Amino acid sequence: MNEKNSEHELNRLRNQIDTIDSQLLSLINQRLEIGQKVGTIKKQTGSQILDRTRERKLIERLFKLNRGPAGKDLLRYVFNVIITATREIQKPKTISFLGPEASYTHVAALTHFKHSGKFVEQPNLYEIFREVEKNQSHFGVVPVENSIEGAVNHTLDLFADFDLNICAEHYEPVSHDLLSITGEAEDVQKIYSHPQALAQCKTWIKKKFAHAEIFETTSTSKAALLASDDKTIAAIAGKQAAHLYELQSIESKIEDYSGNITRFLVIGKEMPEPTGQDKTSIMFATSHVPGALFKALEPVNRAQLNMLKLESRPTRHHNWSYYFFLDIEGHKLDKRVADTIEEIKQYSLSLKILGSYPVFAKEAHEA
Repeated sequence: MNEKNSEHELNRLRNQIDTIDSQLLSLINQRLEIGQKVGTIKKQTGSQILDRTRERKLIERLFKLNRGPAGKDLLRYVFNVIITATREIQKPKTISFLGPEASYTHVAALTHFKHSGKFVEQPNLYEIFREVEKNQSHFGVVPVENSIEGAVNHTLDLFADFDLNICAEHYEPVSHDLLSITGEAEDVQKIYSHPQALAQCKTWIKKKFAHAEIFETTSTSKAALLASDDKTIAAIAGKQAAHLYELQSIESKIEDYSGNITRFLVIGKEMPEPTGQDKTSIMFATSHVPGALFKALEPVNRAQLNMLKLESRPTRHHNWSYYFFLDIEGHKLDKRVADTIEEIKQYSLSLKILGSYPVFAKEAHEA
């Protein structure tokens, strides 16, 4: 086949793909419109929007119909996204995240909710909590700890101020790039990023850009936004920010340690039902007397529950008074967990159950 015929054949195949894409778009919208009608009937009859049995049977049916070359993993991914979108159009959810767009929190929110819902950026963590409390958003996604730098203290502090539940958790791998308009290291005079990102790259910065001024921002994407307007500014952010703000990468994977992961929490007013693989988060305060914390934690040991995390934060009401944040295995509706929490309460000045929710499992989340 000569070059002219090859070009003609390539154009013909591309036209076929364009036609199929148009048909797919029309069929997806048609499916969503039918899904809206189903949602209306469910609302009228009081039926649940979520029907896991129906969704599972749908996927199994498609597996049987499939003749390839699409594999099961591809079918499961594509139709899970479509099913989730159909479910959301029956009952659309609004999700608040720490903006601007392309922040790690935004990426975590998109991944957790499979790009379905209305995603609303907020300028700070307080506004995320506030929007959910006021029912302006169904859910909020907030960072709570990093595998290298530890707890995000401001998130923990806000749980003391708002009466919201933890509905889910999400773990997102984090890798940082140094981004700028030109992509040239010699143009960089200032480096902007979120305090956590700066801390995760501090050795690299000291080695490569000791001359640069360092500035903190409310998010990595905010740093990218600033960098997009000044060639002397570089931002430490993710690849998504580079695409959105049309920045060039000076260097990739600049974090001091590999395997960097951030844990995010989904906050809302719902309390998930037990799944058999759950954790419960509580916060409590003890008296500032010797042995108070030991006595409060002793019931966990007696019940032989796995303690997954323990963090402390000042209460800000009294000097040397602390809130303790405790994660234990199990759901609050499990008798052993419920009895243990009641015992902890006896040794506490105050106690709040923050939520019981499924333990994050990457494989299950992708399925």
